[in-house]
Formats: sequence, C-alpha cells, structure tokens
Amino acid sequence: MSFYRLIHDDLKRIKGQIVAVIGGGGKSSLLQKLGRELAQENLRVVLTSTTKFQPFPQTGLVMVRDGRTYLSELKILLDELNIAQVAKDYYEKDRLIGVNILTVQELAKIADVILIEADGSRQRSLKTHKDYEPVIPPFVTSVIIICGADVVGQPLNEKHVHRAELFSQKWSLPFGATLTPELISGELLSPQSYLRNVPLRAAVRIFINKTDSNPIGAKLLSEHLFKKTDYPIFFGSIEKNYVQRLAPENLKVEA
Repeated sequence: MSFYRLIHDDLKRIKGQIVAVIGGGGKSSLLQKLGRELAQENLRVVLTSTTKFQPFPQTGLVMVRDGRTYLSELKILLDELNIAQVAKDYYEKDRLIGVNILTVQELAKIADVILIEADGSRQRSLKTHKDYEPVIPPFVTSVIIICGADVVGQPLNEKHVHRAELFSQKWSLPFGATLTPELISGELLSPQSYLRNVPLRAAVRIFINKTDSNPIGAKLLSEHLFKKTDYPIFFGSIEKNYVQRLAPENLKVEA
C-alpha cells in the first residue's frame, strides 16, 4: 500500500489536510516519502517544520525571510514540481529554522497538503518531550506518530532515546533498563509527551518504522499498541518501501 494512506485511504480526503509528523526513527524520511507520493498524484505539497530541521534533498527551498515575495516563489515551484519546502531562514549551514503558525496558515491558502515536522529527535528512534513539545498548530487535521522498531529491547541510554535522562525520570527507570513494548507504548500514548498539543479533532495514526531491522520487536510493539488504543496502527519500512496496517480481526496484517 502507498504511504499516503497513513493520512487517509482516499486521496480526495487528503486534499486540504495539514499533517504533523512527530516522534523518531525516520520522521524526515517519512515526510519526503509522503510528499513525493502526493506530488505524483498531482497534489501541491509543502514540506515545512515548526522547529529546527534539516533541508530535504532534491526539493526546492523557499525562505520566508524574503518577505511577501516568498509566496510568489512558492507558487512557481508548486506549479512546476507540485512540491516545495519552506523555512524561515538558515539556523546553521545544514539546518533550517521552521515557520510559525501564521505562516502555516498562509501556506494553506496555496498548497493542497502541508506536511509539518513538529518536533526533533536527534535521529533517535524514540524520544520524550519537554513541556513545549511537540509544536503542533491547533488547526492541524492529522498527526502521524512515528517510532523505530529498532529501539525495542534496547537499553535506555542516550544512544537509543533522545532526552534519555528526562525519560528515566518520567518513568522512574535506571539507565540501562530494557525498552519493552509496554514501556514504549506508554510513552507513545502519553498525554504528557507524544499526545500533548494534539488537537482534539485531529486524526491520529501510529507508524512503527524499521520493522526490517527488528521484526519481532515491531510485531510485539504493534500488537501491544493495538490493544491499548483505537488509533490505527501501521508498520513497515521506509527504506524497504513498504507499509501495512494492523487489521482488527485476529491481529492479522492487511496489505
């Protein structure tokens, strides 16, 4: 199945959506994957962030620092390629500053779909959030939570968890404790972490990435999440180019 089904099965229902992607274990890769799929379906897609982020390769970049002219530049890119990325300015040589909520609203007037990277994870597959995170605009229509299956069964430390010390304090765990499916599920479904700032009317989907690196861990985590929430659960591998949804009946997988 196509990755855009993480948002909705019906392309017509995806048009007009503002989607926030949060978590770790492939967030930037997922935004690129979604953006390119939707652009190929002739939807005009903007990739952006509400935090600091790295530029998306081989995707035109428009800077908001250029004032009102950035909208004209963006329209040209979207007319030519159906996809573009927008940032406020450069933060460092290889990092960008994300946009504010007012800018997202402006972008929504000329794009069919906006995909937002709404937190940072320092390339870890799991993280915990500080009080100001994730930075999800209140008008977002869909939220995709991503987690890398490779973290299941690993020890709690900075190598595997972004803000491991805060994670340790939150769950009263020592460093080195095993990251079990139960513990990871608790974090992903925590109203003090991943679900903080998620708009009440936003559709929430959970995607377990990197299943090829830890198929047993991915299966255990997906099934545990399925039992704990009504949110649709997906698993797959962006690198291997597949995604599946965990089906309700007997926890079988549907293609």
